Amino acid sequence: MKREGIKMGSIDGFAPEKKAGIFGVISNAVLFAAKLTAGLLMRSITVVADALNNLSDGAGSVVTVVGYKISSRPADKKHPFGHARFEYVAALVIAVIMMMIGALFLKESLTSVFSPHEMAVGAYVYVVLGVSVAVKGGQAAVYARTYRKTRSLPMKAAAIDSVWDVAATLAALLSALVFDLTGWNGDGYFGTLISVFILVSAIRVLRESVSPLLGDAPLESVVRDLRERVLSYPGVLGVHDIVVHSYGVGHVYAVAHVEVRADATLTEAHELIDRIEREISAETGISLVAHVDPIADDFAAAARLKEEIFAFLSERFAVSAIHDFRTMKRGDALQVYFDAEVPWETELTADDLVAALRENFSVEYEYYVTVDKE
Repeated sequence: MKREGIKMGSIDGFAPEKKAGIFGVISNAVLFAAKLTAGLLMRSITVVADALNNLSDGAGSVVTVVGYKISSRPADKKHPFGHARFEYVAALVIAVIMMMIGALFLKESLTSVFSPHEMAVGAYVYVVLGVSVAVKGGQAAVYARTYRKTRSLPMKAAAIDSVWDVAATLAALLSALVFDLTGWNGDGYFGTLISVFILVSAIRVLRESVSPLLGDAPLESVVRDLRERVLSYPGVLGVHDIVVHSYGVGHVYAVAHVEVRADATLTEAHELIDRIEREISAETGISLVAHVDPIADDFAAAARLKEEIFAFLSERFAVSAIHDFRTMKRGDALQVYFDAEVPWETELTADDLVAALRENFSVEYEYYVTVDKE
């Protein structure tokens, strides 16, 4: 799966993230000043909350620009995998700022519900809020386009936040319109709605930024694509234990155990693995490291034993697969080595499997089992 890395520059010397961040700082600063003025003139907690939401968005844009500058730094001695993960930290900071603003104005809005205050609506308010909807829509489009180009998480967070901001500003506009037409002061209710918008958006961004920092599981499509590519090479009998980990967009690494014939020479196995690593890394952008597992499945006795053991374990313990299966003769004993794949939620151990195998197969066999959680 091809993944685009961080764009290091453009024809005018600015990367897409940097341009989008600067656009966000300027446009949100203008919106904040205009909305704050409108909110104070209107004496509306809803509009003031929307204004400070734009202030938080501007702060987020600053974080995005700074985050891009740090995340685009090349690898160094202390950070051999680069600094691209800092984009997740930047998104996390944006989420925290959004949550603080949302929580503050949820409190103020709920207070306004029980203690309404006088409001005053003028043409200036409608002009400011109408223009704000258009600007926020433009921001969402710019951020979404930048995300599609760079796959930058802060850009995705900013795009989502801008969509919610459009809804929040529409709520402020509706609050003013309802008061102007009916005289009903629903400022506190609409302010509460905007606060909830902000908090929901913040939680979504928080979840998406924390997960990769903790080391989330790779997409099944990525693992499936890697497996299919490795299996396409002549001489590969199987592949297992594929592990994918990311250090930020464009900095993805993978490890895979590749099964080859046990009677292949060391040189043949090395050349095959080296070719797989080089070509797949070039095609996908994922730095692949492959490990050689010699398989003696071409011997009929070993193949039959593998089938018998898998049939037994799959029926008794719900083992989904066994791999890296090989046998070795040591004196009078036959040593049997393999990995067994079991569900994550099971408490099954390798000792449990070995004990069951000893009860149901030849006592002369020595079993060396590794349990893999799938």
